[in-house]
Amino acid sequence: MDMRITLHLVRHGRTLWNEERRYLGHEDQGILVEGRQQLLPLRERFCTGQFVRIYCSDLLRCRQTLNVILPDSTMSAIPDDEDPGRFIPGVEYDPRLRELDFGDWEGNTYEDLKSDISYRRWIDNPAEVTPPNGESWEMFCSRIQAFLTRLYFDLKELLHVEEDPDTLVQAEAEAERAGYGCGTQRAELDVLVVTHGGVIRQIAAATLPHTEFWETQVSPGEELKLQLTWDGDRWEGVRLSE
Repeated sequence: MDMRITLHLVRHGRTLWNEERRYLGHEDQGILVEGRQQLLPLRERFCTGQFVRIYCSDLLRCRQTLNVILPDSTMSAIPDDEDPGRFIPGVEYDPRLRELDFGDWEGNTYEDLKSDISYRRWIDNPAEVTPPNGESWEMFCSRIQAFLTRLYFDLKELLHVEEDPDTLVQAEAEAERAGYGCGTQRAELDVLVVTHGGVIRQIAAATLPHTEFWETQVSPGEELKLQLTWDGDRWEGVRLSE
């Protein structure tokens, strides 16, 4: 049986290195106060929705972002500095959702690296060049695909999607009991993922036909919404937002 979901992909709020246009991969940097404020429209938008599953990169900037935008979080809209990246019960914090590890290029800008021949080759073809002491393109794509496959099996277990044609009716009832949100609308099969720009690009490239990695642009603190269907082997779908 086909499974259809709406996938809400949120890029973390703005950081200092985002402002300075520095490569930010596995460096565990938090978001700026201004970045938290920029997330408030997402918090308001998500107040009318419910999520059957919430996934988040385990890095601080994503945890902080989730703490702002999650509607039923007991934290204030702008978290203070005492526990800005707390772990929320029921959320799956997954290191596979981390940004690409830029290795020795971490913290550098384009201007810092533009004379490096290997860097210029990486820009032209990241699949052929690995950042020094960083992560290969193959490893990055592999862990994103592993997450997408795991997502299907997580939802299958939650929704009991087997051969019963009435299973989605039961699933929606379960989703309503497990969902997040402050509204009273009927739950849909919505999944929230808080992650990084490169991960969002790769998920789009892996699930949207004829979509290259660099075609997708999501600024810090913004959302890309996809409608995806599991075809028996992989997710495939369409954009619901730009």
